[in-house]
Amino acid sequence: MDVNEIKWNLAACRVNAGLTQEEAAAKLHISPATIVAHERGKKNPTYAQLLAYAQIYNVPVEIINCEVRK
Repeated sequence: MDVNEIKWNLAACRVNAGLTQEEAAAKLHISPATIVAHERGKKNPTYAQLLAYAQIYNVPVEIINCEVRK
């Protein structure tokens, strides 16, 4: 497998960034429940939210394995 093809889920990105769900929620100005819903796939983030996740987790948006809400 090519390392460039590896995708990380939102929870793995958050843990790699050293953030708790509560800390990530505070940085994104959303509720911790929304973080949980996104990480568990119960609710898809918007593209804007996905970009914000990438920014606070310091990863390229392309590495995040997540469906976005249209």
